[in-house]
Amino acid sequence: MVDDFLRKASGLWAAQMANKLAVLCFSFLVGRELGAEGLGVMASVLAVTWVGGTIAGMGLSDRAMFRGAYGDLTVEHRRLYGVFLLSIVAVHLLIIWGVEWLSVTVDSQGTGFARGLVFGAGAQCMSSLGLSWLRGASRPRVEVVANILSAAVLVFGAISGMGLGLSWACFGTTILGVSIWGNRFEGGLEPSFPGLSDLGKMVKSGSGYLLFGLGAWWLGNVDILLGRALFSAADIGALQVGTMVVRGLGLVPWVAATLMLYSCRLDWESGIAPRRWAWLAKGLGLGLLVAASSWMVVPLLARGHGIPVAVVEQPSHAVMLWAPVLYGLLFLLPLAAQWNLGGTLRAVGMGVMIQLGLGFMAVGRLDVAVVVSVAGVGQLVTLMWVLSTLGSKGQQRFDVHLSTSTPGVHPGGGPRT
Repeated sequence: MVDDFLRKASGLWAAQMANKLAVLCFSFLVGRELGAEGLGVMASVLAVTWVGGTIAGMGLSDRAMFRGAYGDLTVEHRRLYGVFLLSIVAVHLLIIWGVEWLSVTVDSQGTGFARGLVFGAGAQCMSSLGLSWLRGASRPRVEVVANILSAAVLVFGAISGMGLGLSWACFGTTILGVSIWGNRFEGGLEPSFPGLSDLGKMVKSGSGYLLFGLGAWWLGNVDILLGRALFSAADIGALQVGTMVVRGLGLVPWVAATLMLYSCRLDWESGIAPRRWAWLAKGLGLGLLVAASSWMVVPLLARGHGIPVAVVEQPSHAVMLWAPVLYGLLFLLPLAAQWNLGGTLRAVGMGVMIQLGLGFMAVGRLDVAVVVSVAGVGQLVTLMWVLSTLGSKGQQRFDVHLSTSTPGVHPGGGPRT
């Protein structure tokens, strides 16, 4: 059983890292062709499309992870899948309509690039429910294929002169196509056409997942959101590159924790208490290793993106300081959500309120390094509350679960950065 877990986990990690590497190469080309402003457009547009897609999907893609674990192929679940797809299409069409505001540019090249980003992100979002169901059913090989194949499409399209926006659109479409094929091939979940009554069921079924997913994503990406509101596209690009290593490798503790959910639930049903301090030590240790790696790699990333190293030093040093806290939180959040849903939601809410309060207090005195620290303080508060939650009484029913998608990282492996 352990060997099977390690085989599936290592395969999924390797595929996601290959996908991340492809996105990194793509961002190099964006930086060289469109400059720091292009990187800022990419960060802003993908952040907004993720929020829009998450709200439109009402957390159903996260819910599907756990329904897949129970092999749920009921008509009701398939109809909810249909509502999910229609909602995602509607929201991304709306975002495309307002893409000029999102891209902060009137340049036709920048607007076309932004439209390609929205189209690709929408297709990727549509794929998430099917891929999540298969992962929950312990069939991650379709997700592995989706990550690797889409990575190859993205890199080939970008270097072949296809155009940056079109390359990203093909990237997302490839993930969606593999998800559809994989669910058919593996006997997974396929959508049915919904009725009006399914809208209410969608809200009822997914609201808890939605709150958790949005809150967790906010905790990990509030620096980008504050930067989008307060700074220029060039500053956001510097922030993006400076935090890229820590943010990108966040999938490692999160995926590890989500793959532990089933075994942890069995332990808890047997009366074994959560090993919160051991889990925290693993998260903190991994964060320290990633911080050290970031210190060595970020200068290379800056040069690769055509940005002076001095521009990214402040945000990169700030995120290295807070990396152990972030990684401890990423490791504990999914496990805490399974142990005690209400307590975890309160922990996330407290962290979000702290970040908002600090952000408002620091308006006028913010720079790109300070927004990283604003995010870090909120993450620290949340981490302390999560530890308290894991030490409290657990839920009586352990079949109530929450999001298992990385904050800022979609199950398909693409960035939410």
